[in-house]
Amino acid sequence: MRHSLPILTFFLLTACVGKAAPQPPLTAVVPFTAAPTPQVTETLYAPPPEPLPDFPVIGYLPDYRSLNRAWAAHLTDIIYFSAEPRADGTLDTSRLSEETWQTLAELKQAYGLRVHISFGGWERDGAFAQMSASLQARQVFITHLLEFLQTHDLDGVDFDWEFPKTEAEFNNYISLLTETKAVLTPYGFWVSVALPAESNFPLGEFAVVDRIHLMSYDRGEQHSTYVQAVTDVQAFLEAGIPPEKLILGLPFYGREMSPPYDTFSYAQIVQAYAPAPNVDEAGGIYFNGLNTIRQKVCYGIGERLGGFMVWEIALDTEDASLLNQIYNLAKGKESC
Repeated sequence: MRHSLPILTFFLLTACVGKAAPQPPLTAVVPFTAAPTPQVTETLYAPPPEPLPDFPVIGYLPDYRSLNRAWAAHLTDIIYFSAEPRADGTLDTSRLSEETWQTLAELKQAYGLRVHISFGGWERDGAFAQMSASLQARQVFITHLLEFLQTHDLDGVDFDWEFPKTEAEFNNYISLLTETKAVLTPYGFWVSVALPAESNFPLGEFAVVDRIHLMSYDRGEQHSTYVQAVTDVQAFLEAGIPPEKLILGLPFYGREMSPPYDTFSYAQIVQAYAPAPNVDEAGGIYFNGLNTIRQKVCYGIGERLGGFMVWEIALDTEDASLLNQIYNLAKGKESC
């Protein structure tokens, strides 16, 4: 998972919304280099509507953030970000704290939370290319991964290689994902992969995993619009990905619409500009306000997607306003 996918195209800066009182300059969010229309048919005797599925709400927790126990009440899954593969297939989990693992285990018991480990991320690919190119190294990796999942009582693994550069690397990645799922599924573990919609390789090949976390953000000047989310989802569906495997990613940060394109947490934006729920631009920053988050979640529910993913949960306001909105809609506590 990343905070700053390469910016493909930027347009002229549009006017900011609102005129907030002067505020001290915001501090950019630490990137992880240091640091994604229901149709109704009418029938004479309509059957009862099909019950909505139980939409997961998945939050990424980077190792450089503090874990807030209160988040667990509005999440179904937490992905602890991130470890790296070594070339020989062993695991580099040095960034991940045993204290955090213990807290996550306690939250799992208290809330039924599912807990996953992430491998990779922007500038955290480690030795994906070397490891995945060797059948023996892939087998070593999967063996060590299975042991780690069992030892820490986890629920799954999330892969985020950004990105395979050649067709050979892509094929090796698919082999790694396929072999990992074949070994882990009998033990009840989930296998997921984080992906953008733009790719030089066929998206449909990623159907081998249980979940695809669609990184529908960092996509131009207004980096995460509703229209972009719909476009990204449709790209995966048209590629043959079943909707129930597709997890729509939602950003809890904003990005400047002009150089240097710094990022800021939603909490910082709210504190500095107090934007109305229907506002997505302030101070030259584009973000997702409450209404846009709601619109995206309702679209995902209507499309019967597999759930919703957040990058990243620590960037929300203190009262977790965005996370609560997602959870309440996903769990039917609020209707669309």
